[in-house]
Amino acid sequence: MTVSWKHVAVVVAALAMGGAAPAAAQAPSDTTTRIDAPKGPWGYHGASSKQGYAPEQPIAFPHPVHVQKAKMNCQYCHFAANKSPDPGMPAVGTCMGCHTVVKAQSPEIQKLAKYWAEKKPVPWVRIHKVPDYVQFPHMRHVKSGVTCQSCHGQVQKMQRVFQYSSLNMGWCVSCHVNGYDPVKGEVASGYTKAADGAFQLAAAAPVAAPKSFLQKFFGSVVPEARAQEAAAPAPAAPAPAAAQSPALKKARYDCAVCHY
Repeated sequence: MTVSWKHVAVVVAALAMGGAAPAAAQAPSDTTTRIDAPKGPWGYHGASSKQGYAPEQPIAFPHPVHVQKAKMNCQYCHFAANKSPDPGMPAVGTCMGCHTVVKAQSPEIQKLAKYWAEKKPVPWVRIHKVPDYVQFPHMRHVKSGVTCQSCHGQVQKMQRVFQYSSLNMGWCVSCHVNGYDPVKGEVASGYTKAADGAFQLAAAAPVAAPKSFLQKFFGSVVPEARAQEAAAPAPAAPAPAAAQSPALKKARYDCAVCHY
């Protein structure tokens, strides 16, 4: 049978529209550890990193210990979040400032000390990523009062950090159009604003004994992501009436806001 260019074009078009590749060429199934993060109306991840992504890191950094127990602020480590598009990662020297003394014999700290001795940065595995054609300026959101946990979930309770939100365009635009609730952001962060305007850290919930595979991986203080908002700690002090029902903060949502 004579094969014409027309036949070739049809076959190429069919493959481009989703024709199956030979079994030997198919990629292996993804076995990365994930959890059931709350997807809501924007559950697809599009071109962004995947919701629920929770890679194993070179050092098991426990956020609950540093945030809830040591009372460290996010910006102590993520120092550029309020002044740069990128939030920044702590230098090894920042970590060793404490850990030359604190738990220096811990296996995880010894891993850290090895990077320090070799003058190498910790090769953290990136979790959150938007497409290269999207500009997300952290400093604008932080200065507008958006808390870290509004987008990243209650990281202060995550024994292993995972991607809480979808980070796709619909999810972003939804907040810009419908508005951001500062009170919900404060509750998610674990801080509440007292009558004098000062922020107070709510008491951490008691730590229960591990009971499930999920808790073994992500820490017994971490509820499933879909229940995190409901399980947020109660306010440490009642906020004034005016602050309990603020007007939602809205932002521009034309193309040039993110695509510039």
